This record gives sequence, C-alpha cells and structure tokens, in this order.
Amino acid sequence: MFNFFEEIKKGVSGLQPNLLNSYNIINISGKILYIEGHTGLTTLSKEMISFKIKNGRIVVEGKNMILQELTDNTMKIVGEIVKVEAF
Repeated sequence: MFNFFEEIKKGVSGLQPNLLNSYNIINISGKILYIEGHTGLTTLSKEMISFKIKNGRIVVEGKNMILQELTDNTMKIVGEIVKVEAF
C-alpha cells in the first residue's frame, strides 16, 4: 500500500532518522499547517505556537494564527505561517 509520508521520507537526506520518524508536517501555502505526532502543546498565541515532539520541540511563528484542531497527536494551525523550526 502506498504511504505518502514514507515516500517523502525516502527522498529526504541530511536529517536524523529518529527525527524523521517521530512526526509529520504539511505546510499548505503558508496558510495551513497540519501536524501528526506531537506530544503536547507548550505555547499558544497568535504570533507563536510551540509543541513537543519525540526528542525535541517545534516552534511555529506567524501572524493571526489559530489552533483550529487539536487531538492527542494531531493539530491544525491556520493563519499566516512565517517560520517553522525544529529543535
């Protein structure tokens, strides 16, 4: 069976394998960010949203961001997404 995320990961080089397998992020035109594999929200504001992932955290910066959907391991952020960084 075809798995979109697994096919993308096969083509990515230079990233740690354990980091690649711990989460998935889709950024749609800088307006929608969909995340799978988070382990908890740490910061929530209209300019910054940060959350934990296995072995690190992710910080999303932007303007007028809203956490539109949040489940145990997925989230959807909408707004003007300017920067996404993994630590």
